[in-house]
Amino acid sequence: MSMEKLIDEFFDSGKRAAASNQAEVLHSFRIAVKRLRYAIEILHPQSGVEWLRLLQLIQRQLGDMNDAFVAERYLRALPSLSVAARPLPRLLHREAEAHIAKFQKTWHRRFGERTEKAWRAWARSVPARELPKR
Repeated sequence: MSMEKLIDEFFDSGKRAAASNQAEVLHSFRIAVKRLRYAIEILHPQSGVEWLRLLQLIQRQLGDMNDAFVAERYLRALPSLSVAARPLPRLLHREAEAHIAKFQKTWHRRFGERTEKAWRAWARSVPARELPKR
């Protein structure tokens, strides 16, 4: 897969994720971010430094969201919770929602049309190196 295709996948998936509150859509985008980040780290680490910083930021935000949702599901699956622990799943859900809001704010601030054009121009300028098929 080429860098251009990975960037296409990243922006298509990112636009869907930024318009969604569904954990599955956001998690799917998190995987696309990871693929693009790893490709840049392996193939073009020097020229992609600024892109890597942004990818790490949104990957961290989406990872925090995912961790909160996973912890919430784990606690809800327990047979019973102590009185003190009963509010925890609801608090974790709110925390996950806060991470989603943070990601969406980051996306809209940092990944607009100009940024997308810059990423695509960068992808065309770097030497073409195909990634292994998944």
